[in-house]
Amino acid sequence: MTPLFASVSIYWDLPVLLVVFSLVYSATRHDRWDRILWEAAGWGLRVGGFLLAVGVALYVFSSYPDYWPYLAAAVLLLVLGYMGLSAVFGRKHAASPPNSAK
Repeated sequence: MTPLFASVSIYWDLPVLLVVFSLVYSATRHDRWDRILWEAAGWGLRVGGFLLAVGVALYVFSSYPDYWPYLAAAVLLLVLGYMGLSAVFGRKHAASPPNSAK
């Protein structure tokens, strides 16, 4: 006799864990529900995007083992290009006034 949920994949728990993780993390930072939900949505997208990128990278590297140096170089160039563009066109912060000693 097989257990009840033996045929269910463990990956069905991932969205639930992602939502719970995002809500708990956001609730530790904010008190209002609108800010908690907004921050949780942002965290969910960032963590989900990261997990998706890692999954795609592992799939591509395992499917094309002879081409991984070229793929790794392409990914490195993309990351460096993104970092360069975000440094040039990123959000500008106002300069804080210097501390004046009284």
